[in-house]
Amino acid sequence: MLKRYSAYAFSLLLLGGISLVGCESTSSSKPAVQNLEQVTITTSPNDDRQYAAMLLPNGLQVVLVSDPSLENSAASLAVGVGSAHNPEDQLGLAHYLEHMLFLGTEKYPEPDGFMKYTQANGGMTNAFTAYDKTNYLFQINAGKFDEALDRFSDYFKKPTFDPDFSDKERNAVNNEWSLQKAQDNWNLYALQGYTANPANPSSKFTIGNLETLQDKPGSVLNDEMKKFYDAYYSANIMKLALVGKQSLPELKALAEKHFAAIPNNNVVLPEVTVPGLTKAEMGKSIHYKPIKELKALYVDFPVKSNKAEWRLKPNEFIHSLLTSEEPGTLGEQLRAQGLVKSLTAYFDTEAFGSDGFLRIQSDLTDAGLQKQDEIIAAIFAYVDLIKRKGLDQNYYRELQAMRTKDFANAPKADPLQQAVGLAMAQFDLPVESLMNSQYVYDRYDAKAIKSVLAQLEEKRARIWYVNPDVQADTPVPFFDGTYAVRDITHAEFNRWSSLKANYKFNLPPLNDLFSDQQAPIVENLYLKPQQVVSQAGVEAFLAHPEFYREDKGKLALQINIDFALKSPKEAVLAQMVNDIFAKQTMTLMDRAGRASLGINTSVMDVNSQGIYISGYTSKHPQLLQQMLKEFIALDISDKHFREAMDSFQQNMANKKKNHVFRQLFGHAQRLTHKTQWSDEEVLAAAEKLGKADVIAYHQAIQADPLLRLYAVGNYTEAQVRTMAQEAVALLPGKRLPETRAINHYVTPAAGQLLSLSDDVELADSAVLQAWFGNKKSDDEQAQLAVLNSLFSNAFFMQLRTNEQLGYVVTSFNYPVDDVPGFVMLVQSSNTDLPGVKARMDKFRKDYLAILKATDEKEIESAKQAMIANVLEKPTDFYSEADRYSGEFWHAKYKFDGRDRYLASLQKVTKVDLVKIYERLLLNDKSGKALLQLRGTNFKDKPFAPVK
Repeated sequence: MLKRYSAYAFSLLLLGGISLVGCESTSSSKPAVQNLEQVTITTSPNDDRQYAAMLLPNGLQVVLVSDPSLENSAASLAVGVGSAHNPEDQLGLAHYLEHMLFLGTEKYPEPDGFMKYTQANGGMTNAFTAYDKTNYLFQINAGKFDEALDRFSDYFKKPTFDPDFSDKERNAVNNEWSLQKAQDNWNLYALQGYTANPANPSSKFTIGNLETLQDKPGSVLNDEMKKFYDAYYSANIMKLALVGKQSLPELKALAEKHFAAIPNNNVVLPEVTVPGLTKAEMGKSIHYKPIKELKALYVDFPVKSNKAEWRLKPNEFIHSLLTSEEPGTLGEQLRAQGLVKSLTAYFDTEAFGSDGFLRIQSDLTDAGLQKQDEIIAAIFAYVDLIKRKGLDQNYYRELQAMRTKDFANAPKADPLQQAVGLAMAQFDLPVESLMNSQYVYDRYDAKAIKSVLAQLEEKRARIWYVNPDVQADTPVPFFDGTYAVRDITHAEFNRWSSLKANYKFNLPPLNDLFSDQQAPIVENLYLKPQQVVSQAGVEAFLAHPEFYREDKGKLALQINIDFALKSPKEAVLAQMVNDIFAKQTMTLMDRAGRASLGINTSVMDVNSQGIYISGYTSKHPQLLQQMLKEFIALDISDKHFREAMDSFQQNMANKKKNHVFRQLFGHAQRLTHKTQWSDEEVLAAAEKLGKADVIAYHQAIQADPLLRLYAVGNYTEAQVRTMAQEAVALLPGKRLPETRAINHYVTPAAGQLLSLSDDVELADSAVLQAWFGNKKSDDEQAQLAVLNSLFSNAFFMQLRTNEQLGYVVTSFNYPVDDVPGFVMLVQSSNTDLPGVKARMDKFRKDYLAILKATDEKEIESAKQAMIANVLEKPTDFYSEADRYSGEFWHAKYKFDGRDRYLASLQKVTKVDLVKIYERLLLNDKSGKALLQLRGTNFKDKPFAPVK
């Protein structure tokens, strides 16, 4: 489930390498250091980037990051104001301002000029509104950074706030709200605020829509927006980060040149000091009837913000104990009893500003749904155990040692993610600690830990019941869910207290997978994957990193079978076996994860079981053997079968409630596979299955598998050979590597139209149109990639910004097994399917004239930016390790796809783009696809004609 974090937590997630998505998200500041240029930013010895900080004369604090290996440069500017500061009479104003700001400046008045400029030069731009911050960001080819910064910085000096776009951006905000209002994660996030202190700003609607953002008596929307901008958009409460190929002196000069002129109004940084949870909001049960098939239980303990104690990590200490999956711990015991599928926890201590909560959340089984009192009592009992016996300094020392090793081996972040994380984190952390704060465990401080534990009181808890059976009829304001709130009774507290006696838990042991030793770094002999084993039952390939020779590795093992695509039955069985396998290895996965060793399982290509291991390499052979032994010994009991079937059916039911555009993506992927079944066929097959079928399928997997092992990283050839031989000894097979099963794909033949029309349970409708070539072609794939870099912005600007046809307006090149393809997609809340398709078709036809009028220099610039992106050095080991994985799983063992793509990109000309546009997108004889999903707002309207 997507979580909405405080701005502080969000910045740390980004600095830790978590990907950034979306426009709207959720979040005190310290005085700016005056001699910033003298500060040394502490960095990992594994990080060869150079760092510096500065304070511009206007009070704007800046962090600079130089990396000559980058082909793209990135910038992020954060303003210390967000949705918490919306005026009462214009809810969503901070978000609306974020939209309006990027619609031109006095110097650069073109409304889509910046987006067009970044996309044409291999980059992108976006923004998001958090609880108490707003962030603006972009990335672009390094050679264009100077001009891009000139354009970007001008938004904070002389924005036009073009009134002609007011209604269009109101509609854009409204469409964004419409996109999310039927999503449970957004309903629950909103409800978190609506059930908080009414005086806290989180209790108000944050996204905005047409109802809240309009002229009202005594409040003119655009006047309020300008007043908000003038009141808060001041250099002294802004933070900037520049990450680029340029040297530190060059980056410093760019910061001074472009950002020193942003006005400083000496604004006091607004802080949310009103508590979110007072005594009046504690001791409550909150009942939410989900839109999707969810069965969950949350226990929230209100806590005060303690981010000033980031060096001591009391929250992380407690979290580590709470979430352990070792035998006898809370999560392991509840899973063993069949009450929960998983149990997790997280702190969001700034959820409301000066306070927040610790949440312990359970994904319930059907049995757990009937025994929620027992689960609540178990949580309380385990918290009591931590209070009594958990303050063991050895736990802290172990965390300290693990994170010290992690910092020594910390990867470099993606430039854009790093820029955003640094901009946000500057509000809360000293500059010198921006890069190491999450790894610092200064000292064991029992007092700090006890201070947090003392707040975990049962009588203060807020219990969330999330399941279809709850009694709830109050609409979540501005959203589609329903809820109810009531006081927790004395009888309930007494019942939980009585049930606590039934639980006897253990605290976790120290981690036997952790080692502070590094494995020797091997010679990087194979810069492209090399086959090192090929025999009956197993094949293995090894690749070494060119750039990041570290003690890190990635193993992927596929138990390849040749019968899993026979029918929908096998598709269901493959998912169920994986579900049972994942749950029965959760303790091992959790133990490994705490030692920075990743273990995962999944259903891979051709519905074959996959096992993945990553991180420090010395334990990989041991872990691979353990995982294979666990798979062979899988216990498929009645309980395991019921839980796996419940999870499968729940996931299938929820697919129809995903965002409409995501459902379209899923249909497009399904329909271009040679073997394809509808959801209805798959569900019908699931209904007929029993435990015996799963057991038989698990046995069939072991009867004659072909193991496919792909190893990238710090392994010798001998080690990979040994791992392969040990694996095949455990799971022997007779099949030769040449008989490997791989996915096969189909695309519509010339003149053929592939169509799908279906209804969905959400309000919006969406159309996806696709065009495909009639043969494999590297050149045409490259041409469509360059074409889209020009087409996509024009398409977005016209249909989304100018016409407000929908919030999701996108296009992309879509090759299928090297057959070139191109997709246009629109999701709309205000136009029926025939209208959406007609407008897409008109734009497609009109764009030919725009393409023909495009300057060849613009096309060449876009092409060169794309080439630079392909050639850019990977930012870390893991991005480098993925370079050839797609080709491996498709058995394309020449591993030349990147080289072929680069060669084809080099050849692209304007003439090529015009020709392929006419031949593919304007040719009735192209192979085409038309996929339509009709939302509930349009149930009485027709589908677009299929022709």
